[in-house]
Amino acid sequence: MLTKSDFMKYVECPVYLWMTKHRPDLLPEDTPEKGRILEMGREVDDFSRKLFPGGVEVGGYNQEGWQNTQKITADGAKTLFQPTVVAGELTCRADILERDGDSWVINEVKMATKVKKEYPFDVAFQQICFETADMKVAGTNLIHINNQYVRKGEIDPKKLFISEDIADAVLEKTPETKRLIPLALEVLKNQEAPSEDFLALCPNPRTCEYLKVYLESVGQTPEPMEIEPSTDSTGIKEKLSELKYPLYFLDYETHSSAIPSFDGTRPYQNVPFQYSLIVMASPEAEPKYFEFLARKFANPVPELLIQLEQNLGPKGSVIVWNESFEKGCNEEMARMEPAYAKFLQNVNDRVFDLMLIFKFKNRLYVRSEFQKSASLKKVLPIVCPELSYESLVIREDGEASLSWLTLTDSKVPEPDKNKLAENMLEYCKRDTEAMVCILKKLWKEIKK
Repeated sequence: MLTKSDFMKYVECPVYLWMTKHRPDLLPEDTPEKGRILEMGREVDDFSRKLFPGGVEVGGYNQEGWQNTQKITADGAKTLFQPTVVAGELTCRADILERDGDSWVINEVKMATKVKKEYPFDVAFQQICFETADMKVAGTNLIHINNQYVRKGEIDPKKLFISEDIADAVLEKTPETKRLIPLALEVLKNQEAPSEDFLALCPNPRTCEYLKVYLESVGQTPEPMEIEPSTDSTGIKEKLSELKYPLYFLDYETHSSAIPSFDGTRPYQNVPFQYSLIVMASPEAEPKYFEFLARKFANPVPELLIQLEQNLGPKGSVIVWNESFEKGCNEEMARMEPAYAKFLQNVNDRVFDLMLIFKFKNRLYVRSEFQKSASLKKVLPIVCPELSYESLVIREDGEASLSWLTLTDSKVPEPDKNKLAENMLEYCKRDTEAMVCILKKLWKEIKK
């Protein structure tokens, strides 16, 4: 039986569906970060039900769920949560089904902030299933997050969500959906290894992680791009001449959620709960370290800004890696705390993005190992092999963000929290240490 989830995997990449059904051992392992995304999705689904008071939840899957759906609709329910339909070899669950006379309106809930190009396929599949089972569909809506909503006290679901009529888009994708359904059903039945023609069906062969994993499993690992290394010492020197002492190396770790956690925050806003700051007063001076980590699950911004203003002086370059992130955090904090707007604007005016030197398009510092990426995790092992994230317990920003949820959980024992806090501080400090090391290596490079 082909589920909606199966079908959407086929739309994303036919190889993804094949591996899910026949070689699940090849699929990338689940990570805590992926788990958090799924958890947020469930939170959004649950919260969206507040838009439809009086709705009835339908239990069960497949045939059991379909029988329950038929019984509840026969009893006259006007709004159904998670109703299931079975239509021949197809089955799906709708998020919210709303009665409209003798027909139904499908309301699909997404944690995204806009209608993405694949969503009409999702809803078209549902409409085909329900109408094949003699449940007429009168309309289709996409309910998604409004990223301009600012929380003020209790969350208003009518302001948090936007409902868009996507009937025209669904109608447009229905013929293609009907064409793809039998192809997806064929994948369910075909256990044979994918042919070259089948692999070619992947719509995004250069970036698809599922195609990449499959090809690696059969020994078809693509050769890395051969890129001629180059160093534009003159260009680097010119860029570094913009630096003014004292130098401040700054890195934030942030919390983000689809449903805003704190007053004054928006959906998916990056809310800093931690920073690492290294200060170099002069080229010869010993670096000074400052750090902040909020230990309670409450709006961390006011407390963070009090300390940051004390640690970060009014003059000198503020060195970051990927200025759009740190600047964006500062702009949002200025909106939340207007008393610090002047301070934060001053910080943003002094930002120096060290990452720009390693952007492939700028051609200042190019190495084949970067593979055209300017990620700090790519650059650091090549420029400063003596520093590494591998020795750390926390190695990625996503892990740090999840760690804060654990750190601020009242049910976690205090000794465990203290150890976790040490690991979080060590990770954030490594980001700023990395920037210091890279800058020193660049200085040496241009003096050759």
